[in-house]
Amino acid sequence: MKESNTCRLLAAAGSSGGTRWPGGARRISLLVLLLTACFSLLLCAVNPCAAQAETITIDVRDADTREVLSALAIKMGVSIIMAADPGRITFKVEDVSPVRALELLLQSQNLAYLREGNVIVVGCPDTLHEHFFKQLILTRFDLFFVKACEVKGVIEKELGLPVKSVVFDNNPHAIWVQGTPQAIAKVRELVTAVDIPENEALTLDFRTVYAKQLSPTRLLELLSQTGLSPTRFVVLKNRLLVFDRDILNRWAEVEELVRTLDCLDARAQTVFLFRLENITAQDAEARLGVFGFDDVQTITFNYPEFSQEILVVCPPEMENEVRTALISLDGAREKIRVPVARAEGEHAMSELNAKRHLISELTGVPVSQMHISRNLSGDSQNPFRVLWVEETPEKVKQIEEVLAKIGGGYRSLVVSHVGPQTLDVGPQTVMTKSPSGDFFF
Repeated sequence: MKESNTCRLLAAAGSSGGTRWPGGARRISLLVLLLTACFSLLLCAVNPCAAQAETITIDVRDADTREVLSALAIKMGVSIIMAADPGRITFKVEDVSPVRALELLLQSQNLAYLREGNVIVVGCPDTLHEHFFKQLILTRFDLFFVKACEVKGVIEKELGLPVKSVVFDNNPHAIWVQGTPQAIAKVRELVTAVDIPENEALTLDFRTVYAKQLSPTRLLELLSQTGLSPTRFVVLKNRLLVFDRDILNRWAEVEELVRTLDCLDARAQTVFLFRLENITAQDAEARLGVFGFDDVQTITFNYPEFSQEILVVCPPEMENEVRTALISLDGAREKIRVPVARAEGEHAMSELNAKRHLISELTGVPVSQMHISRNLSGDSQNPFRVLWVEETPEKVKQIEEVLAKIGGGYRSLVVSHVGPQTLDVGPQTVMTKSPSGDFFF
């Protein structure tokens, strides 16, 4: 057999801890093997071509049964609970589906399995029966980074599962949980989401999203399309517990998105994030409304007068049309010359020079596109200067918004009674005298 067609699963250290069935009639070893990304290192190689065809090839020698089941479960996207004593196995199978590989492996070990949803229980045929999923089991979870008391608090206050948990003072990194196999699987999801290095020295922090119209799974799909997709979470009926610190730092955006998306018939809607090049999200939202699209909603984030990202929710058949409209709106416009700031006194030049460098850093407009006029007051003791910019209308507006935030900007400049009919303040830019004697750009 060619090496490229072989998936080799190497034995490694398995989960520690034991399990007892209440009632004490019989003791068996129960090892919870729940499929998460953290076990992906157990799969050394998978034939890419076979993966595309939904088949796998396994070749293991004297491997721990738990590790082989873990690797299989990763491929199947399920949680596996092993209700039997672990052993060593030599097993080989080529180009079969993951489910068939599981069946053949268990047959070779005289084991059987039961499945309910995404939870599979493996054990001896005489211990498995139709009411197995209603029985309570006791399982130990070993933690590496977070303290067991932190996890216990989340289990009892947030998960809302029919489980009991116990923590012993002499081992702050282990927790015992009693519940049904389905509940134990959810606890494992929680442990996988929070037991990470970044939580070692910090208090366990999380947020909860409540979905009213959508399923949490569909909500996750929509959030992923906006670039706000959590990677560490637990799904509980209509709730989503999120533990990603990066996502928590943008929680205001998440809440706004959830409020909007969960009120729409988003089950059949397309959601996409459009990044603008020339105009702001505020302008794009206003101008897109002129098109009169039906069933199209836009969402802007904080500071839409500066940001250049707009979220669009629309029927799938309208996505290309809306994207085309946004591209046309975001086209580059002809540059204009507009005064944007003024300064008086002996420090007028240095003040305007500092402002244009700050504006350039905040807006991306090159300093070379911003000019400082000559002294317009005619009084060398009390100079008066103007900062004007040569840019597209959209960029000019953005500069004005920045100046409004920091102060010192204006939208039209008036200079009273300077003298001549016109004043030259730069190349091809003049101030004209009005009948009242004031000068305007």
